[in-house]
Amino acid sequence: MTLINDNFLLNNKTAVKLYQQIKDTPIFDFHCHLDPQEIYENKNYDNITQLWLAGDHYKWRLMRADGIEEDYITGAADDYDKFKAFMEMLPYSIMNPMYHWCTLELKRYFNEDVQLDKVNISKLYKSLNKTLKKSTHKPQGLIKQSNVTVVCTTDDPCDDLKYHQLLNADRKVPFKVYPTFRPDSYVFLNADSLGQKVSQLETATETTIQDFSEYITALKARIYYFDRHGALSSDQSFEHTPTVHLSTEEATALFKTLQANESISEADQYALAGYILTELSKVYKELGWVIQFHLGPTRNNNTSMYQQVGADSGFDSVGEQLSAKALNSLLDHLEQHNALSDTIIYPNNGNDHLMVQATAGNFSNSEHRVQLGAAWWFNDTKEGMEQHLIDYANVGLLPNFVGMLTDSRSMTSYTRHEYFRRILCNLIGERIEKGEIALTNTTIVQILKDICYNNAVRLFKVKEVKEV
Repeated sequence: MTLINDNFLLNNKTAVKLYQQIKDTPIFDFHCHLDPQEIYENKNYDNITQLWLAGDHYKWRLMRADGIEEDYITGAADDYDKFKAFMEMLPYSIMNPMYHWCTLELKRYFNEDVQLDKVNISKLYKSLNKTLKKSTHKPQGLIKQSNVTVVCTTDDPCDDLKYHQLLNADRKVPFKVYPTFRPDSYVFLNADSLGQKVSQLETATETTIQDFSEYITALKARIYYFDRHGALSSDQSFEHTPTVHLSTEEATALFKTLQANESISEADQYALAGYILTELSKVYKELGWVIQFHLGPTRNNNTSMYQQVGADSGFDSVGEQLSAKALNSLLDHLEQHNALSDTIIYPNNGNDHLMVQATAGNFSNSEHRVQLGAAWWFNDTKEGMEQHLIDYANVGLLPNFVGMLTDSRSMTSYTRHEYFRRILCNLIGERIEKGEIALTNTTIVQILKDICYNNAVRLFKVKEVKEV
């Protein structure tokens, strides 16, 4: 018995029909954590462990939940032993999205139909590694066979973007790779980090930064640098929504306090972040960029493990619900200061989806679209995506949704788009069969293609790719 078949997750006849009509729609991956150097160098992976398990904190969390020793997760154990430990755990991940994601990846990229509790792990490891030696399974080959037209990476403001330049100058690369300006650590400041950020900006801009005004000027210079190298978007992530009540004088005073290596309160950190963010957002709007906000996670909660393996290693949690008042205030402030662009907001707490979409509706007009982003992180589950789509539609226009993103460090995670598309078709097909939607097939299919691809092409204004 195998899990993946033509009708996987499609539980009504209309869904089956709809999915067949949209399944080959391209992918516009407007937010991911792929490494542009890895894409450019385009080397074969040593083995499936390097491709599948290295850097994937989703998998690491499940392995820890199963009591697997850290040596087999981020430690020095042999790569086969790490793979074996993961595969022995995987059958017990039923009802976790990893169970579906991994099975989809094995099927789509390796043509492996496996029943996870019966698989010969040693044999599978050898078979996967043999396939990985093919040119089709180098990074560029994996992206190409995933039918991806655009990849937007996530990049430090001081990155020289060398590999983006090399990729886009290479006419043999059949997709575009654009940088995304990610200034979190330059916006949310503390006394310990400020000196390093100033030093990095001075190097990148070849200037001297002595005061707050020069710090802002240097960050803006980096935005223009990113724009010259193809950037389409900025992306910021905060646990709480930045506040926006500081005057220039107050913000300058807080910056000086940090320069003196003195701490400021968390409330002042978010207020200073709100001021800096507003100044940067004026440039985002000038350049026609899309702004992305990832809000809510509480990160690096396990101190001993953070010291051992570092950030982004699987010790983050769903945060508290966001403040509707603070989010409305931020968007209102940006609009009043001519700094509100097309905006996508991803709350980490699924209980915020309805609130965020309702808030977005307060600021959407002919000049800029504000919308709830895809079900993010702990919410990109089957049930999480279904509820997200319902919340989006209940207080907005579902056909305008900009759709799914990959948000992954793995080249084989593009099956998450298939997962989303099947869930979307099943939900719409169910409503059609219940008599709740009565539109022509042509209209429904176009709506689905728009959600899966065209809306992103329009929002990010990419001239190199065409709508379908």
